[in-house]
Amino acid sequence: MWRRVALGTFGLALGVGIALAGLLLLGEEEPAASTAAATTTTTTAPAVWWVDAREIQLGPAVMVLEGLTVEDGEAVLAFEVFDLNPAGPGRLREPTYHTSIQFQRLSEEAAVAPERWTLLTVSGEIPGSTLSPRGRTARFELPGGVLPEVLGVRLDRYWIRLPYAYEMALPLNSPVYLDSDCSVGVSRLIEQGTSTLVQVDIALPGGFAHGVDPGAPLLGVLGEGWAFTSGRTSTGIQVVHEMGPVPDPIPFAVRATYWVPFDRSVEVDAGALRLG
Repeated sequence: MWRRVALGTFGLALGVGIALAGLLLLGEEEPAASTAAATTTTTTAPAVWWVDAREIQLGPAVMVLEGLTVEDGEAVLAFEVFDLNPAGPGRLREPTYHTSIQFQRLSEEAAVAPERWTLLTVSGEIPGSTLSPRGRTARFELPGGVLPEVLGVRLDRYWIRLPYAYEMALPLNSPVYLDSDCSVGVSRLIEQGTSTLVQVDIALPGGFAHGVDPGAPLLGVLGEGWAFTSGRTSTGIQVVHEMGPVPDPIPFAVRATYWVPFDRSVEVDAGALRLG
């Protein structure tokens, strides 16, 4: 490598020397180049957005703040969340197996869910929150029920939905953990003549992004002999098996999402808020 550098340097010096020698031998002066006035053109790119000029990008979605009002001693911030790559109800292919919930339900959920907020005012910071991933308002309890002059708002935590899909074998006598806080287990087998009702419990941890709606996983029973899903129970689902004994373990398809929290502050000044 050093040889290449040395050769290059030598070649450059040799070329410069030959050029200087040529100018001295010819003894002619090169005409002065005309100097034009330097001009600078600044091109401003047009504003580009997906939904609204005031939108805020949060991972695979954008959020638009709709307005801030006062209701019963609370400041209420309305907002909307739009997926950048939406999939409307019915756009996903329906599975052939019997499931716990309609498959398009998963496509109706937003990919991002704001949760924790802070309202910035001249009197200090006021914490607020959104109750669930489907919520589209954030509420801030106002000291004395009066809203001070607003300087802006800060989103302190939001969740991003990551889909997962796999198959599992569910034993009749022990639960299976989908993750550290969510489990699935067979609670009852009810014989009914030529069929058997199988009740499956889904234990969810609760909290903002892990409630029954929309945190419940979609479970699809696989294999032969399953007639239909007879409905939801208070703790899970109920499926019907009609051909011989119920298999042990029961094969299930799991289609659901992990909600991953992001504690990354996004601050918006008052100019982007519609105060009402």
